[in-house]
Amino acid sequence: MNAVSKIVLATTLSSSISLAFAQNNNGDDVIDPSNLTSVNTSAYLGFSNQGDVKVSGSIGYGLQNGQMAMGTLEASMDSEGKYNDSRLQYFHVFHFENPRLPSAAGSIDIIDNDNFTTAALGGVFMYNPDIENLTIFGRVGALAGQYDDDFITQMGETDNGVIGGMTAAYFSWKPGADGTYLMFSPEYTYMDGDVNTSLLKTSLTIGTPVSSDGKRWGQFKIEHTHGSMKSSLHTIDINDTSAWVFYKVFF
Repeated sequence: MNAVSKIVLATTLSSSISLAFAQNNNGDDVIDPSNLTSVNTSAYLGFSNQGDVKVSGSIGYGLQNGQMAMGTLEASMDSEGKYNDSRLQYFHVFHFENPRLPSAAGSIDIIDNDNFTTAALGGVFMYNPDIENLTIFGRVGALAGQYDDDFITQMGETDNGVIGGMTAAYFSWKPGADGTYLMFSPEYTYMDGDVNTSLLKTSLTIGTPVSSDGKRWGQFKIEHTHGSMKSSLHTIDINDTSAWVFYKVFF
C-alpha cells in the first residue's frame, strides 16, 4: 500500500467513528448490530479487496446514574504485513430522564499512522423517524493534530499543524426478522493547515447473523472515497473504492 492510500484510510477511519449510546439492557436483549444505541463487548476481523487486514476489540461497561462507556482499540496492516495505522476510542454515554431529549454521547478518537496523528472530540445523537425499522444517527466533531514531517516536506511545506472537523449521518434499516440490516453512511472530513485535506466517504454495509445465538455476524461493506489534498505546490486527487468483509463476535 502506498503512502497516499495510508493517508486516505486513516483519515476516513477518523470520520467513520463507531457510535455508542446508552440503552436499558437487562441481559436478555437480542444482539442487534444495526442498533447503534447499544454499548457492548465485541471483537472483529476484516479483510479488504486491496489486501489490508483490520482487527478491533471493544469493551462496554456501565457507570453510575444510568451512564455507560465503551473503549475500542483498532489496528490495521497493509498487504505486505506492515503497520498501517491504529485507533483508540472512548465513548461516554449520557442518560437523560426526560424522554423528549434525544440519546447523546461524547467521544474521544485518537488516530495514528506514518503520515499524521490526530485527536478528535465529538458528539453523537440519535433520531427515530416515523418509519418502521429505520433509525438515523448523526455526528459532528472537531479535530487537531499534526502531519508527519516527511509528508509535509514531500508536499513542499514546513508547518505540520492541522485543525479540522467532521460530520456524518448513518441511516440504519432492518428489513428482516432475523436481524439482517442495511446501513448507508455519508461522512465528510476536513483538515486545515499548510496541507488542506477534504474527503467525502460514502459507505454501504450489509450485516447478517451467522450463528443461531446471534453472537456471530458477517458484514460486507463497500466504501467510496472522493476528495483532495492540497498544498501551495502539490495537489493529490483521491478517488478510491474498496470492499471489506468482516467477521464480528459479541461477548
